[in-house]
Amino acid sequence: MKLINEYRVSVGLNTLQKINHISYKSEQYDQYMIANNVVNHNDFVARSENIINVLGAKKVGENIAYNYSSPQAAFNAWLNSPGHKENIEGNFTHFGIAIRENTTTGKKYYTNIFAKI
Repeated sequence: MKLINEYRVSVGLNTLQKINHISYKSEQYDQYMIANNVVNHNDFVARSENIINVLGAKKVGENIAYNYSSPQAAFNAWLNSPGHKENIEGNFTHFGIAIRENTTTGKKYYTNIFAKI
């Protein structure tokens, strides 16, 4: 979260405020990817609709990453991906993030959800 907000400030954008509910939805999705051995955006519409309904969000975006050794490495990969960078620089006001490790493989899963509220 700190990396994202520092970057946003450096390019003249507003900082994003953390909402625990969004981090909880991010954590749920990390657990889903680990349990199902997948890396994708399955059911993003359901996560997005939940955040819209529960928090009154007008817009929702999502970044995921897999198998990066550190948050900095995942963040750098997002900045090098046009779609992920667009979310980081997007017209959002809030966010949540989760990083979970698959205890069997040791690989990390990152889910970052953005919302405009």
